[in-house]
Amino acid sequence: MWGRMLIAMATVGLSGMVSGTALANDGDPCGAKMVCASSPQSVVEAIKEAGYKAVLSKSKTTGNPMIESAANGYDYSLFFYECEEAKQCGSLQFMISFADDGTNTPELANLWNKEKRFSQMAVTDDKSLAFSYDISTIGGLNQKNFADVVDWWALMLGEVSQFFKAQAPQKK
Repeated sequence: MWGRMLIAMATVGLSGMVSGTALANDGDPCGAKMVCASSPQSVVEAIKEAGYKAVLSKSKTTGNPMIESAANGYDYSLFFYECEEAKQCGSLQFMISFADDGTNTPELANLWNKEKRFSQMAVTDDKSLAFSYDISTIGGLNQKNFADVVDWWALMLGEVSQFFKAQAPQKK
């Protein structure tokens, strides 16, 4: 009996702590010195701190924040997802799209996806090749973690370039 009462009391206590924490973070869900999709400016600053350009705008399709950047010779977009009324977003997607050149096939995308973790390729309805990397930022990432994410994305852009060259038809 005492065990059940202690568990019930602990549960009530934890519920109060969680509710209190949620309420305390309502005004600033990102936290000081953290990088969060809920604070687009923190993402812009972190990308710049990592040594890349970052231009904040809005997605024409969703109205959510969007960042334009570049790495390894490619321009890419950083889209914000899980947003409430184009604010308080929970995740980010690094994304680049390659126009159809006649070689964009599900087999090509699957070849990449079979060998790589985290990033993914997909052929879209218009036969372009979408290359992306998704991350959750709920609770925030510190600057060092986010810099690692950006560096990893830049590395994948370099690898995708090599992947395309290796898959290109050989000239005789």
